Amino acid sequence: MKLETSLEGMEFHAFHGWYPEEAKKGGKFRVDVVLEQFVYDDKEFKELSDVVNYEEVYSMVGRQMAERRALIEDLGKSIVKELCDRYPYLQKVRVKITKFNPMGRFDGANAVVNFEREL
Repeated sequence: MKLETSLEGMEFHAFHGWYPEEAKKGGKFRVDVVLEQFVYDDKEFKELSDVVNYEEVYSMVGRQMAERRALIEDLGKSIVKELCDRYPYLQKVRVKITKFNPMGRFDGANAVVNFEREL
């Protein structure tokens, strides 16, 4: 069967962006992560080591968000890679990054990138 673990709505103030103004002022970002794995019907979940530790996932995403990137596409790719490296048994990793109202120039519209990696 498929087990899907999600961590949604992680919000950060970060300094990602192409323009110097974004490096100084920063902006609001949201990251959503969905991790899929196959589990056998007889699999028991009794220990934290039996599952994806979403506290650890949050920490990984937070570390990536703290490292300034010129493009959120580069950021998303790095998040996916770190998650795949840490949890090699995953079958699919999805990461969505929302950059709220970039530089205040989009009348409330958001920039969104989505990544999906099947292993």
